[in-house]
Amino acid sequence: MSVNAIALASDYAKLQALVETSDELTPEMIADTLEGIEGALGDKLDAAFIHVRNIEGQAAILAEEIKRLTERKKSFENRAKSIRKYVLTCLLASGQGTIKTTANTFTARKGTASIVVDNADILPDELVTVQTVVSPDKKAIKEAIENGVEVKGAHIEIGEPSLQVR
Repeated sequence: MSVNAIALASDYAKLQALVETSDELTPEMIADTLEGIEGALGDKLDAAFIHVRNIEGQAAILAEEIKRLTERKKSFENRAKSIRKYVLTCLLASGQGTIKTTANTFTARKGTASIVVDNADILPDELVTVQTVVSPDKKAIKEAIENGVEVKGAHIEIGEPSLQVR
């Protein structure tokens, strides 16, 4: 017998085909062989799934670490922003527009102008853009096709098989 799971699955399929075409195999021979292959294949699949769960656990740990590091990054960014604001406050309080040191030149710039829209509904038409978004209603398309309606430009496609483990 083969040793890897895919070969065991292939052996199982070959045995099933042989059972359907051969009259020489006794029910006991078939039962013993099927039981051996099923047991070995089941053991291989269990072992493979232990590895899957281990990898999924590692992925979950990494997701938590990403979350922790993202929060830490945000903390550093906020701290830097706070110190920048403090330096600007000190510069403005000194009454000087620029202070030069051996390492840096600190300058208080004027703020840049930005537009604040108080009420977009009363703006003149020439000052607004209209955006129309067209997107297919996949739920309605599926219902129509399932009810026998031919929908040009769409069809139902069956996805890849997926594994369910309980």
